[in-house]
Amino acid sequence: MASIHIPNPPDRLVENSLRYPGWRVVLVCHVGVLVGFATVFIYSFSLMVKPLQQEFGWNREQIARAFSLAAISVAICSPFMGKLFDRFEPRKLIAPCMAAFGLGLGSLAWLTPHLAQFYANAILIGIAGSGTYQLGYARVVASWFERRLGAALSIVVAGSAAGSLFFPPLVQHLVATYGWRHTYLMLAALPLFVGAPLTLLFARSSRANTMRKKVDQATVGMTWRQALSARSFWLLALGMCCISLSENGALAHLIPMLNDRGLTLSDAALIGSILGGASLAGRLLLGWLLDYLQGSHIAAFSLLSAGTGLFLLAHARSFHAAAPAALIAGLGAGCELDLIPYMLKRYFGLRSFSTLYGLIYTVFALAGAISPLLLGHIYDATGSYTSILSILSVITAAAALCMLTLPQYRYARHESVPGGDAEILLTVQTGAAIESN
Repeated sequence: MASIHIPNPPDRLVENSLRYPGWRVVLVCHVGVLVGFATVFIYSFSLMVKPLQQEFGWNREQIARAFSLAAISVAICSPFMGKLFDRFEPRKLIAPCMAAFGLGLGSLAWLTPHLAQFYANAILIGIAGSGTYQLGYARVVASWFERRLGAALSIVVAGSAAGSLFFPPLVQHLVATYGWRHTYLMLAALPLFVGAPLTLLFARSSRANTMRKKVDQATVGMTWRQALSARSFWLLALGMCCISLSENGALAHLIPMLNDRGLTLSDAALIGSILGGASLAGRLLLGWLLDYLQGSHIAAFSLLSAGTGLFLLAHARSFHAAAPAALIAGLGAGCELDLIPYMLKRYFGLRSFSTLYGLIYTVFALAGAISPLLLGHIYDATGSYTSILSILSVITAAAALCMLTLPQYRYARHESVPGGDAEILLTVQTGAAIESN
């Protein structure tokens, strides 16, 4: 067991203070996530299913395949993008990806009946989108925070939850008023004219943490190869895979599923907003608790809540049944994107942080790609989503028990204030401890 004392620069304000400049960076990163792939594309897709069916005569499996291709593209690109974020200033990579994502999204306004065009657009959106979700922004925030890392990350990833709260009714209104083609053009303006410039100008990594980064890179952080030999990495990957299977399949088919059961499109969109609002609350609350409670317990609660809510949603036949189900599912599904970066830093340090995040997100995205396609195929074959959603909910609840077997953090954080100057004490387990986890 070795301890490394790293004095903070004297001009660095304590992280609890709202004057600390890291909180301004957090807000910019929150907006970036709000207008990126994880929000704009994912939470608008379900509302485009029926308009695309009516326009081109495609079935739901064919439409869901585009969602899967975008998710697979994100999965393939994420580890490579993560390595770039570990080597270069993230904002200089995120901004051009944000612009390319906006152009890809806008190009959907010129879709033709050729499915190949739709799929090519989806692949482009996924490639560009791999640089616009939480991966790069989490790296920026991790450079600013230690003591309040959980709270800071919860605000960043809450960007996608905030989008899920108002995007479904907004997109439904835009589609009904202007049509789906013009809606895609309006959505494309968000990453192009909001996300890209804000990120480039204001989402800077912390220069004050240069000394701490050097220690992290050389001594504290594990290499990605060492992390892959750790049981904790694969347990985290398992949890993220299960919650993605449940969450992304339900999100991609939520609106048409509820509409098929007799709910109006406006009521179905409201259910989507309830799920989004609960997700926002879950991310903020559980992310804040990460700074005080063991992450394995929060991960278990998150998966159990998501599985329970999904099971209830699978059997809901009215607005009054679907609303509480969406609330429970949202509370659980809201925390997975807080957990990934927080627990990666606590278990493996900052050395290969973005690379490992990319690898975990590959698992998350691949599961998210398979699930909508699977649900679309089963619906086209049976005319029902109930059985497959019930199975996925049970798998998710079972994965919650696995989270309780996660070990203690390897890179625990403590603070002391000798002589009035804040210091960070990183406790590092070395040698055989790397293999034992």
